[in-house]
Amino acid sequence: MIGTITVNPSIDQLILVRGLVKDDANRAVSVLHYPGGKGINVSKVVRELGGGTHAFALLGGRPGELLAELLRGLDVPLTAIAVKGHTRINTIVTDLKDGTQTRISAPGPVISRSEMDEFERKVLSWRPRPFIWALGGSLSEKMTPAAYCRLVRAVQKKGTPCVLDTDGEALRRGIEARPFLIKPNEYEVTRLIGRSISALEDYLGVAKGLVKKGIKIVVVSLGARGALFVSEREAFHVSVPQVAVRSKVGAGDSLIGGFVLALSRRKGLEEAARIGMAASVSAVMRESPRLCLRRDLPGILPKLRVRALW
Repeated sequence: MIGTITVNPSIDQLILVRGLVKDDANRAVSVLHYPGGKGINVSKVVRELGGGTHAFALLGGRPGELLAELLRGLDVPLTAIAVKGHTRINTIVTDLKDGTQTRISAPGPVISRSEMDEFERKVLSWRPRPFIWALGGSLSEKMTPAAYCRLVRAVQKKGTPCVLDTDGEALRRGIEARPFLIKPNEYEVTRLIGRSISALEDYLGVAKGLVKKGIKIVVVSLGARGALFVSEREAFHVSVPQVAVRSKVGAGDSLIGGFVLALSRRKGLEEAARIGMAASVSAVMRESPRLCLRRDLPGILPKLRVRALW
């Protein structure tokens, strides 16, 4: 079973327009609402791929109630801690005319120390313990950047490895807890090291340095250029086929979901990476509440290319 933790979940409101015009009224082609947040997205992907999962989240107000209802519709088990604020609603505007996608992320509610303590107790006392915990995304309003560091340390102390997928200072502090796996994208790597890079060799060097700090697996997602996978014993690049992009939302979460589910099924690192990348490619091909679709994977997997880097 894959457990997920989302401290700042969201309702993702996807608005499709045809020819977005600023400073004018725009008529939507359609409006869709999906449950979102990195951990929740990983649970959705694991469920779509036939795996067991359980999502933990901090939810508040009517948006929180809607999020729980949407997850029930996707058959994703949920344990929620009620908070006084309101779960955020993010807006994603897709322009069908030029294929661009504009995302507006809300800050989320202020979480009290007592609410966070109760949430942590629920996570740590959950039985049976999952194969792995996946946590990440933005932190709620006024939450300290060290929050993920504290959570990762507490959870891994109980013997369950963690995947951490976040950005900025939260990632920098989270690395101090030595999570089992991190998955920064190319822009998050740049912010982490404080300088711009673009060559695969440079990303490989950063990933190797992070592995030396005690992280077992570093995955660097590179958009249309695929992803790097680096551990103490292996390093390889997975390239992906060109596909028509319908949505960029959740591509990285789909990678994590497919990857950790494959690891839980005792797949090797390379095979797990291929499954994760196939799920990611499926996600960008679809506007789907489950992000990726299981039926896409058999057609995508043969088109992936793996190149060893040492």
